[in-house]
Amino acid sequence: MHPRLRYGFAAVCTLLLVIGGRLIQLQGLDHGNYAGAATAQRLDRVTLHAMRGQILDRNGTPLAYTSSAQDITVDPKQIPAGSRPAYAARLAPLLGMKRAQVIAVLARPGQYAVLARALSPVDAQRVEHLGLEGVYTQATTQRQYPGRSTAANVIGTVHSDGTGAAGIEDQFNKVLAGTDGNLTYAVDNLGNVNPSSRTVRNAPRDGGTVTLTIDQNLQYIAQRYLDAAVPASGARSAEMAILDARTGQVLTLAASGTFDSGDPNSIDPNVPINPPVMAAFEPGSVQKAITFSAAVQTGVITQKSVLTVPTNIDMGGVTVSDAWWHPAEQFTATGILAQSSNVGTLKIAQRIGPTRWFSYEQKFGVGQRTGIELPAESGGYLPPMDQWSDSTFANLPFGQGESMTVLQLASIYQTIANDGVRIPPRIVQSTRSADGTVTATSQPAGITAVTPQTARTVRTMLESVTLPGGTGVKAAIPGYRVAGKTGTAQQPDPAHGGRYSSWMNWDTFAGMVPADNPQFVVAIMVDNPAHGLEGGDVAAPVFKQIASYELQHAHIAPTGSQSRHVPLLICDALTRRSAPSTVC
Repeated sequence: MHPRLRYGFAAVCTLLLVIGGRLIQLQGLDHGNYAGAATAQRLDRVTLHAMRGQILDRNGTPLAYTSSAQDITVDPKQIPAGSRPAYAARLAPLLGMKRAQVIAVLARPGQYAVLARALSPVDAQRVEHLGLEGVYTQATTQRQYPGRSTAANVIGTVHSDGTGAAGIEDQFNKVLAGTDGNLTYAVDNLGNVNPSSRTVRNAPRDGGTVTLTIDQNLQYIAQRYLDAAVPASGARSAEMAILDARTGQVLTLAASGTFDSGDPNSIDPNVPINPPVMAAFEPGSVQKAITFSAAVQTGVITQKSVLTVPTNIDMGGVTVSDAWWHPAEQFTATGILAQSSNVGTLKIAQRIGPTRWFSYEQKFGVGQRTGIELPAESGGYLPPMDQWSDSTFANLPFGQGESMTVLQLASIYQTIANDGVRIPPRIVQSTRSADGTVTATSQPAGITAVTPQTARTVRTMLESVTLPGGTGVKAAIPGYRVAGKTGTAQQPDPAHGGRYSSWMNWDTFAGMVPADNPQFVVAIMVDNPAHGLEGGDVAAPVFKQIASYELQHAHIAPTGSQSRHVPLLICDALTRRSAPSTVC
């Protein structure tokens, strides 16, 4: 055979071997892979969105739920460049967009772009009626918040993909989220559905329900009062917490000027999402309730114990003064609390002693997170005893040098209202899964801070704060016995090296109604009111407003008993005081 023929024959044989080997690989070894790929090219899959679960208030009122919605999508390749301005002119008004924004989306590369998300079915239908080629609707869902800003700080909000971004939406995302399903069907090479093919449907599993302990109506009213108090007093902001006195359940957790859950753009990045649990402040004299509880519990005072109180006292290398000048006077222990004497409080704290006093702070939960079911709770601050300076104990007993949130402040007064047993506050009543299984939130075990007798004694002393001669008379409610305490704490001034300011304050009031059978507790903080206003001027009137509303809203009748007046001052024949709160 001619050499050329031999070479040609060898080349042909080699080629046949390669082709044969490839056929064996395709039809034998890789048959499954290629068959699967071919099948995938003939299948299309559509996501079936799960409905995110509801968030309800304690009465079953929806605070958040999910509804059906439509995204508007486009295929830019179907829209000629010259037609984009005309498309934009017709689409922009319906979508609330600028024409330039619409044109930018229409000019994107590829065959798919989202023009608008989560339109209501009515709005999406208006777009469909335009009949524009290359513009489509796509089923999705939309999160709805009927109350808009009501309880937004508690509820939180969601990301654009529907996952929780803050508040309960974030903390209980696994309960609320659900699981998307899908629908798979065969299509031809043009994308048309093959009617003879089998459709496979994996059903979505909707999210569960979270029921809160808050009352939407009470929350709404509280926010209104706070929003009104801020401009009226020239303050920066205001916060409030209302607890059930017996269970510790949160009835309201409110802040002024909060955002709209349905509009994440309304969130101020410079303000905590939920100040009542995230922002700590120095409480001032409202904290004296702990000092007096410790003093009564340890037996160093009674309601009528008499102490000589000068206008100032030297302690730990510093001089502590009362907020007003007075000569050395004979105060009762009740009078020291009612008129908020720092000097008298320190004299009582000295009788208790630092170590015992510190132990009662811990029993009341100061410097500890409550464990409430909300993100980023602050624990406040209580300086450990091994870090105390000589002057630390000169400030702490009247609420300076430590910090707490308004929720923690409410918890302190809930302890006194609940006969000395602190119930860590909770805001979730129950959760319900998609299959209907309900899981109730267990009430935390109570922590005994003081005995019932001590708590009742301190409640009587706190009543004197709202009676004539006390600093909280503006919190008094006609027909009801009210127990509470005012506070005015100096704020550190960054402009002066963090030294306490002479004009910037945190104003507070915390109290309970009815004093002899407490049903609920209210704690209020007003941040930096103008003109040197104090807790009794600013926070106490807000307490009266919201407590009066809740008494009517919850149908709480007066107990019918009368407040027991305890003398505040014991005067001598020279001074001849004749005030109702003074014994001469």
